[in-house]
Amino acid sequence: MMNVPGIMGGMQVDIATPPLFRETQRFRQWFFYLPIAAVTVIVWWIFVQQVILGHPQGSNPVPGWLAWVLTMVFGFGFPAFAAIVRVVTEVRPGQLNVRLYPFRPRTIPVSSIREASVRHYSPLGEFGGWGMRINKRSGRAYNAYGNMGVQLVLSDGARVLVGSQQSEELLTALRQAGGGFGSPGSVR
Repeated sequence: MMNVPGIMGGMQVDIATPPLFRETQRFRQWFFYLPIAAVTVIVWWIFVQQVILGHPQGSNPVPGWLAWVLTMVFGFGFPAFAAIVRVVTEVRPGQLNVRLYPFRPRTIPVSSIREASVRHYSPLGEFGGWGMRINKRSGRAYNAYGNMGVQLVLSDGARVLVGSQQSEELLTALRQAGGGFGSPGSVR
C-alpha cells in the first residue's frame, strides 16, 4: 500500500494492484474538432502568408513576433490539447477516480456514495454539453460522448454523473470496491 497525498486525498492506495474498472473515453463529436481544425488552418495560413512568404494580411497586420506566438499556441497547442483530452474513469477498492485529462482527478470515496444507478441522460439538455460540466439542478457530470452513465448521489446530497460506455460494468465495479447502495443495475 502506498500513501499518495494530494492525488488521492491522503487515502491508502495500492497502486500495484490493477483497478477493478478502467475506461478511457475520447471526444468523438465532429463539432468538438471542427472549430479546432478551422482555427488551426486559419492561423497556419496567416503565418505562411505573412511570415514565410512576406505578404502581410489585412490593413493592419499583426507583427511577425505575434504571428509566431499565435502559431505556437493555436497552430500547435490547440491541436495537441485536442489530441490528449479525454475522460478517464477508474475504480479501485474504496474509491472512484474520474478525470478530465490533463486536469486534476476527482476522487470519490465509495463509502460516500449513498445511491448509484445506470441511466440514460441528455448531455446537451441536462448539462449543456460534454466534458466536466456543472448544472445547479443536475449536479456535476464527467462525460466525453454518448448518453449512458452512472448517476451517483453522495452522502452530502451532491449528484455526480459519470458518463460511460460500460455503465453496467462501472456500477458492478463500484459495488466490488465496497459500495453498498441501491438495487443492482437499475436503469432510468
